[in-house]
Amino acid sequence: MFTFIGHTLDRILFAVNFILAMQVPAFIVQYRQRLAGHLDEARYQLSNYQHIADQHYQSDLLVLIKRYQANSDAGIRASGNLVVDLLDRIASLTQQVEHLLYSDYLTMIYYFLVDIDLAIAKATLVDYQLSMPLEVNAISTGLIAAIVLSLGGQVISRLCYSKT
Repeated sequence: MFTFIGHTLDRILFAVNFILAMQVPAFIVQYRQRLAGHLDEARYQLSNYQHIADQHYQSDLLVLIKRYQANSDAGIRASGNLVVDLLDRIASLTQQVEHLLYSDYLTMIYYFLVDIDLAIAKATLVDYQLSMPLEVNAISTGLIAAIVLSLGGQVISRLCYSKT
């Protein structure tokens, strides 16, 4: 009887792990879309500064930034630093979106894990809807993770039972 219950629990855990791991590609797609939204917004904000540069500094944004940073008013200097930070953010977001858009699947997972923006990932998770993606990447991720976790659970349970 206990063997039957143990096997049933193993199968249930395998199925749950499979379904959860299948969510990885779908989550990465939604995360990438949210990153792209942040990138679009940052570019829009920069376009406002570029418009000022177009009107007053022969379209040279770097001249505008240098003028801000050379100003004696601390608030104006801080504005110049904000523009520099905005340029850095655009470069970072562009790189992240490109990595997640143009990489093969395993490389995409690597970049997702290495470059993850936790605030954006948390916001993505809040809005995330579970799905059953029927694509090779999702199914293989689910299957591999479920097998690895199932085998890991069996090894751990055997180690625990062999010590008693």
